[in-house]
Amino acid sequence: MTSPRRPRVGLALGSGSARGWAHIGVIRALVKAGVVPDIVCGTSIGALVGAAYAAGELDRLEHWVLGLGLREVAGFFDVSLSGGVIKGARLMDFFRRNFADLPIDELRVPFATVATALHSGAEVWLRDGSTIDAVRASIALPGLFTPVRREESLLVDGGLVNPVPVSLARAMGADIVIAVDLGSDILGRRFRATSSPEASPGGVPK
Repeated sequence: MTSPRRPRVGLALGSGSARGWAHIGVIRALVKAGVVPDIVCGTSIGALVGAAYAAGELDRLEHWVLGLGLREVAGFFDVSLSGGVIKGARLMDFFRRNFADLPIDELRVPFATVATALHSGAEVWLRDGSTIDAVRASIALPGLFTPVRREESLLVDGGLVNPVPVSLARAMGADIVIAVDLGSDILGRRFRATSSPEASPGGVPK
């Protein structure tokens, strides 16, 4: 009699701007508890952290994040006159110089990320090609980062269509998905404020 197969654990890291660095702590806590993800998916900042983990570069990413100062952050802002405030070239060049840009299918842990097709609004799953290019597409928040061209499409931030990519983790074969939603408490506070009987229709206490 064969033993039952161990369920495959997927980790879905959501979007959340600067809050996304919390994903590093989540991964650390899971691994410490003996929960090692078999599949990692990410959207926006979740894609960046997830890619670093899948590539075995989480320690280096964490060290870099902890050392960031205002001058270093400002240095990544390369202004564009169309389509976004930041072209993103300096930021991605930095990652190419300091982190290994392996093809997605060569990462240590199966990884994929989500972007949005700018003209159609369709969800796009990025599961091959350059890891850094895929991450760059997933974090291309309209109005901030310029879109990324991939084949015939212009891609922008995946958080617009799938902020917590549980569906992608399932499609990649995860039996159990651990989803990290960085915006749930914000929405919860907003809902509680507007639904409180002591609040006015505008959400301001009487």
